[in-house]
Order: sequence, then structure tokens, then C-alpha cells
Amino acid sequence: IPEGANLLWAKASYLEQRGDLDAAIGIYERLYALDSDSVVIANNLASLLTTQRADDESIARAYRISRRLRDSNIPAFQDTYGWIAYLRGDLDIALRNLRDAAAGLPDDALVQYHFARALEADGRAAEAAQRYATALELAGDDPREAFRIARERMANLQASLAETAGALSEEGDSAIVE
Repeated sequence: IPEGANLLWAKASYLEQRGDLDAAIGIYERLYALDSDSVVIANNLASLLTTQRADDESIARAYRISRRLRDSNIPAFQDTYGWIAYLRGDLDIALRNLRDAAAGLPDDALVQYHFARALEADGRAAEAAQRYATALELAGDDPREAFRIARERMANLQASLAETAGALSEEGDSAIVE
């Protein structure tokens, strides 16, 4: 049954777990062609497109596929739609969706990472650093690129916050002396 949806779904899940995201995307593309009305298939395809690829064409395709998720109250769908909104530069929509997704999926490291990125883009450095720390704790030794980026961004934010705190302390000390 080469076009059996259940078998294709199982194979895509298996490939995704093994880290072969391009092959999983190919299967989700086939599944989407067979049943473009499936919200779950649309979510998984859009999510993988933006997890694996960062080019404008993939983001635009993921957005077209994910528009049906925009008013969802399902955290996984909120994460997908919010992350795509973030990648498209729509920070208000991204923050709203990613906040709800992070609350609904508190043990999902990637969802916490997505929310951290949006918080950082919104200039909320302390909150972003804390959310990166949560994501990294949940991720453990997960080798995905997102968590390598999270470690770098968290370290940069923490250094910047420490520098700012030090500068404020020095200003306070000099005001006391005067």
C-alpha cells in the first residue's frame, strides 16, 4: 500500500525521530497532497519546513499551509503558527501564540526555545534568558541546532544583563559619592 496514509505517517514519524527531516518533509508533502484538509498533516509539514529550512520560499509555503492554524487553541498548532509569524517578522502574533504554546507545552524544549526567541526579539532580555535556560534544561543533550543557538544566545544575554547591572551599580555608587 504505497499511498497508505497510516504507513506513510508512521514512516515520517520514524524518519523525524532519526533526524532525517528532509525525508520526513517529503513524506508529509505526499500526505498533504493526498489530504490537504488534514489540520494535523498541515501542522506537521509547516512545522518541519520551518525547523529544517530557513529560506524565504519554505517560510512562505509554511505560512500558506499554516494559516488555518491561526485561531487554534491547540498548543502544538499555536507553536507552529507563532514560530512562522516570528520568522515572518510579525512579533505581536508570534508572542501571543508562542506564549500560549509555551504555557500549554511546558515540557517541550523546542516550544520554549521558540518563545525565548520571540521574547528576545521583543527586547525582553531577562525573560528570554530565563526561557532559554528552561529550554536547555528540557533539551538535555539534544544535538539539534536550535539548542546550540539557545546556548549561545543565553550566554550573550546573560553577559549583557550582567554588564548592564554592573553599569547601573557603578552609576549608583558614583551618585552616592557626589
